[in-house]
Amino acid sequence: MVALPRPGLGVYITAHWPDPTAFSSFLKALDGLADFVEVGIPTNNPKYDGPFIRSSHKSTPIKGLKAIEGIPLPRNAVLMGYAEDFAGKFDELARAAAEAGATSVLLPDLLIDMPERLDDYVKAMKSHGLETTFFLPGKFPYQLAERLARHNPLFIYIGLYAATGIKLPVYVERNIRIAKAHIGDTYLVAGFAIDSGEKARAVIEAGADGIVVGTAAMRLLKERGLDAALNLLVEIKGSIK
Repeated sequence: MVALPRPGLGVYITAHWPDPTAFSSFLKALDGLADFVEVGIPTNNPKYDGPFIRSSHKSTPIKGLKAIEGIPLPRNAVLMGYAEDFAGKFDELARAAAEAGATSVLLPDLLIDMPERLDDYVKAMKSHGLETTFFLPGKFPYQLAERLARHNPLFIYIGLYAATGIKLPVYVERNIRIAKAHIGDTYLVAGFAIDSGEKARAVIEAGADGIVVGTAAMRLLKERGLDAALNLLVEIKGSIK
């Protein structure tokens, strides 16, 4: 089983965004900087992503599994897709992910929209030598968190939502602490509109084992270029180590 460092820095980017060249350069630059990378499988319905990442899906012409063919995935790469796109095809998804060199596939809508498919997902991941990863909604039954932890996943990602430009709200810290209490030593990842070292540190101090930066780095990559995006990630990693 892959062991992620604590605390750890994860970075999300949609496959081939903002263009294939910039995407490839960004992935290469993350080697040695990010502890794990989430690569989004472009979809026509990124229903649980924020507006900026939704726009990245819509602007990427290649959708679905074709988008991950030939991508030189970095170490500890996790594909992020939607169960809705692969219902009844989890085995095909897992096979493609394994062939691409991914460690796992994270499906944020699985436990929200089709929890009855959980066992199918676990079976598909394990049958192709992949780790399981789970997205836990911000409001979750405690028994669900405990059930997920029993699968020994690479990580559980807890969904956190808050307005930008403010400090860590009490309810975010509370959700992290509750989740950690119910999953024990299982690696807990949190995202919180993280765009600064201060926010990243607050999430780690609340009890998360790792954080994911997505929109903030992607926005800089598109608007100001590779160096600007990497400078933010260096700052954030320095703040949590």
